[in-house]
Amino acid sequence: MFLYNVSVIAEETIHHEIVSWIEDNIVQSQKFRVHFLEMLQSPHEGMTYCIQVVLPSEEHITDFQQVHLIPLQQLISESYKDKVFLFDSTMKYLKK
Repeated sequence: MFLYNVSVIAEETIHHEIVSWIEDNIVQSQKFRVHFLEMLQSPHEGMTYCIQVVLPSEEHITDFQQVHLIPLQQLISESYKDKVFLFDSTMKYLKK
């Protein structure tokens, strides 16, 4: 089992727009069980959010990326360049 995390750092002036898009297009996914969190006491300027999903395999991670991460990256590059940054990480559970 894997925990796939996407951290999204948004300027305060536009973070509501990003949150709405994530809620409408990722959190409401019927295909994946998504957790959406706000990071408290973030070391970054702006607002930091985390999109997390538990997936059984690396193939499922690739599927999630194709369905959700790529459209989010496209939105950011087209509408929020230099105002929103994201990075992802994959973690493997050590025990069941």
